[in-house]
Amino acid sequence: MSVGVPICSIFNEVIGAFITTNTPANAALRAPLQGVTTQGYFQDQSDGQSTYHSLQVSVTRRLSKGLQLLGSYTFSKSIDNASGAGGAGGGNALDSGILQGNQRDNRANRGLSDFDRKHRAVVSFLWELPSIQSSESGGVKEALLAGWQVAGIATMMSGQPIDIIDTFAGSLYGLAGGLPLARPNFAPGATIASATSNVPSGYFFNPFAFARPIVTPGQLIPSSNGTATAAAAGTDIGNVGRNVLRGPRQNNLDLSIIKRFNVWRSSSLEFRTEFFNVFNHVNLAAPVSDLNAVISSGGSINPATGEIINPGSFGKITAASNNPRIIQFALKLSF
Repeated sequence: MSVGVPICSIFNEVIGAFITTNTPANAALRAPLQGVTTQGYFQDQSDGQSTYHSLQVSVTRRLSKGLQLLGSYTFSKSIDNASGAGGAGGGNALDSGILQGNQRDNRANRGLSDFDRKHRAVVSFLWELPSIQSSESGGVKEALLAGWQVAGIATMMSGQPIDIIDTFAGSLYGLAGGLPLARPNFAPGATIASATSNVPSGYFFNPFAFARPIVTPGQLIPSSNGTATAAAAGTDIGNVGRNVLRGPRQNNLDLSIIKRFNVWRSSSLEFRTEFFNVFNHVNLAAPVSDLNAVISSGGSINPATGEIINPGSFGKITAASNNPRIIQFALKLSF
């Protein structure tokens, strides 16, 4: 999508006139295809660039004294300019994806992959408990005290990246209010480090580190690299990169207690009690990362500078990402 200036005007064949100003109101007239809403313009492509590096370590303890143990740890980093499947047609094109931010520069969308986990450790075990001898050989007590197993799997990993967006940014390109195709700016003097320091109570990151990318009349539009000027107040596509923050870490332990009964010859009956999220640990979901939530949740933004006055729910965690403890029982007959 072009942004015209007097020395590089846009001729609109529908109205038969040159357009030499850049305003949110005439964004549709500056679009390359007339008759199509600017909300429908985005770059959707089936190729991309990605890199992945990792250190992977695993430890195995084979059956010894009734204990089996398998542990693995991965330290990794995945970088790309688009992650996952789905894009055009509401996600029906499974080999393509929508690029956000400056769609004329693929590297502007380069960042941590959506699925990146810096640290991930998994430990699984199976322990056959020693049989407790009973004075009643072959009796009911021996049947109850033998054949017990405890098994479990523990997972610990870093949180996934957080993409800070602003649904109402990009109005000078006709993008505001539709798909989240733009991002905010860093607030004056703020950096990525600012977003993780001096975090207000109740917030996961510092919302005041970000600002709506407002461009005032007569000001150069930053994303145009100094080639275009705003003729009316509007918003740019923002200078915050993709996936610049990371969400809360995730931990979970599933446990099962197994009791086997010998029924007849090689037949056995197995009773299992399984605990999913045995400690009922709450894994927090990603925080609200759309800067427009400031307005939709009752907060406020300085209309002249775009700086946040009251962040509302922007930056808060409002949900959990896992289920509470679940217990289930199972009975299996092997013959």
